[in-house]
Amino acid sequence: MYKTKVQVLQERFHNIDFASLSKENMTDVTESDSKEILKNLWDKSMSVALIDKNGELLGKRSNADTPRDDNDGDDDSKEVTERKIEAIPVPILSKEEYINLFNEQGNLEHVFEIVKDKNNNSQLVVCRKIGDLDSPVGLIQLSTSIDDIDAILNREVYMHTSISILILIIGTILGLGLFKRTLKPLYNITDTVEGINVTDLDKRLPEENGQLEIDRLAKSFNIMFERIESSFQKEQYIKEKMRRFVSDASHELRTPLTSIHGFVEVLLRGAAKNEQQLDLALNSILTESERLTKLVNDLLALTRLEQNPVVEINKENINNIIQEVFPQLQILSKDMLLQLELKDDVIVYINKDQIKQVIFNITQNAVLHTDKKNGIIVISTAIEKFKDETFGVLRISDNGTGITEKHLSKIYDRFFRSDVHRSREQGGYGLGLSIVKSIIDSNHGEIRVESEVGVGTIFSVYLKMENNSSY
Repeated sequence: MYKTKVQVLQERFHNIDFASLSKENMTDVTESDSKEILKNLWDKSMSVALIDKNGELLGKRSNADTPRDDNDGDDDSKEVTERKIEAIPVPILSKEEYINLFNEQGNLEHVFEIVKDKNNNSQLVVCRKIGDLDSPVGLIQLSTSIDDIDAILNREVYMHTSISILILIIGTILGLGLFKRTLKPLYNITDTVEGINVTDLDKRLPEENGQLEIDRLAKSFNIMFERIESSFQKEQYIKEKMRRFVSDASHELRTPLTSIHGFVEVLLRGAAKNEQQLDLALNSILTESERLTKLVNDLLALTRLEQNPVVEINKENINNIIQEVFPQLQILSKDMLLQLELKDDVIVYINKDQIKQVIFNITQNAVLHTDKKNGIIVISTAIEKFKDETFGVLRISDNGTGITEKHLSKIYDRFFRSDVHRSREQGGYGLGLSIVKSIIDSNHGEIRVESEVGVGTIFSVYLKMENNSSY
């Protein structure tokens, strides 16, 4: 808008012959010549002034001035007075400012200033040099009021300020509503999380809140709660298992220790002098100490197996291992029928000594739960597909009492016995199958059990037929 005003003022300079003015010295211009120049430039919407090279005012004319040849002495004095009252005075710059304009490069066609006149009104001022551009002899100054521009700008500022305030108010209202809608689910999540304790680990956050990020956050919290709940339940299970283990171990250790202590007291009271009583007491102490030693050794074996030791795995024929332990198994089974059904050359990758212990423990467990006279125990081998892999299978079955369905998941627990009295009479502590399970795991195999009460039990041990260095 300012540039448009500048262009209008610059157009007025086209009414002046600057070529003829450049040949004259401004100090020699007569008053009539000055008035003629001012008359040619003057317009009702602007004012004009002539400045000499010293920055002094030579002449001026504003919209308050009326040319004499236009009046003819017949003007209404009241109208002239009104125009003078409404007139805007010619803005006069300081000498220093005019001298600075003389020193500017070019004819000042792109230079303008906004100044305050004596009535404190804003005016736009442009100037043009007279004479040589490098050594001008004077300046012609044109100025016009910019109150209309100021009014437009003020109106624009007012309008934009009002719109900005309105947008701010609307934005605040919408923002508060949006924040409330966004933060409410977060507050609900916070309240739920803060209210969860050990007894409320099964609580879950709603995952359908209508907001993608909030839903993802709620889902992440629920996954975390599930892991915490699972870990807590696992910890509780381990604690309960440890408590039962300590209780069972204490009970099992107490029985032989009590027997040994009792027989020692009997000997101290004089039974040592009786050869028959002495022999009975010493044999009983020896038997109980052997049971105690076996229990401690089994516990130590379980502890070592649970520490994931490095097991030496070799290529072995499972049939040869069975044949090696078969004489011991016959002694163990006594009057029971012990049968072998072996498939030719079942080659597996195992630790030979550990698998011997597996065969002995499972067979011993079968002997303990099978009739002493009519019992039949079958040891067989085969090659079968299991979980999309080929395994060598060691299978030991009996026609004993069987295991109830509710006990099948507990048979590998320490000190677990489905028939407590019989096991204790035969010297069992419920550790044999726990050791078997740990050995099979360390050999990277699998063990499965099938049983029916009154029919019998089948243990199937699946052993790797291919070596894998990553095991």
